[in-house]
Amino acid sequence: MRVAIIDNRMPNELTIALSSYADKILRLPPHPLLPSPVASHPDMLLWICERVVVTYADYLSVAKSVFDFLEELGYTVVTEKKSPGSTYPHDIALNCALVGNKIIANQKHMSEKIRDIAREKGLQTVAVKQGYAKCSTVTVSDDAIITADPSIAEAAAAAGVYVLKICPDHVSLDGYNTGFLGGASGYTQTEVIFCGNLDDHPDVQAIKNFCSDHKKNAVSLGSTPLYDYGTVFFADKQD
Repeated sequence: MRVAIIDNRMPNELTIALSSYADKILRLPPHPLLPSPVASHPDMLLWICERVVVTYADYLSVAKSVFDFLEELGYTVVTEKKSPGSTYPHDIALNCALVGNKIIANQKHMSEKIRDIAREKGLQTVAVKQGYAKCSTVTVSDDAIITADPSIAEAAAAAGVYVLKICPDHVSLDGYNTGFLGGASGYTQTEVIFCGNLDDHPDVQAIKNFCSDHKKNAVSLGSTPLYDYGTVFFADKQD
């Protein structure tokens, strides 16, 4: 069984399309301390590595049904004791991009729990200036990403990750001048999924070609403009 974890405000057109790639949709309720436009964003509320899910301790009861279901699938849920804040950089502790055995993150503000897991599992931290590292990173595979952020592109390439650098903007997010393409994406073993119509992006052909080069199919979930819903996370039942 595969589940997709999403912002609870994702519209029906996209969730219906997403149902082709997941057996069940888990909608995250908002965290009361985060800014309203991103309060339900998975990449602000969760970090998943192998069979471990990190979330904020004060969010466990808010999204109890989601975490209970993930535990039924065989995941271990652990908590970051420090609560998020409503302003940057106090909201970015979990906003770290896992790419294979590397964590792309603003090291200064990343979760202590993620640091612990990185040490336990021997993961390499790739330090970047961008605090919203997961929002800014489209994970294509264990060694390939797409990003518009120059600090992520440079640091990831130096760490041996294949990088497609794209132009910024062209992704909507209410309350902000722009969203991020990473936050408008998710990936499975065979697809990179985009929340909206990828054909609206100026770099659409390069994105599709890059995904294809890394054995992935780029999928547009709908006909609406690209929108940052805080990443679609997928989780599978343990064999």
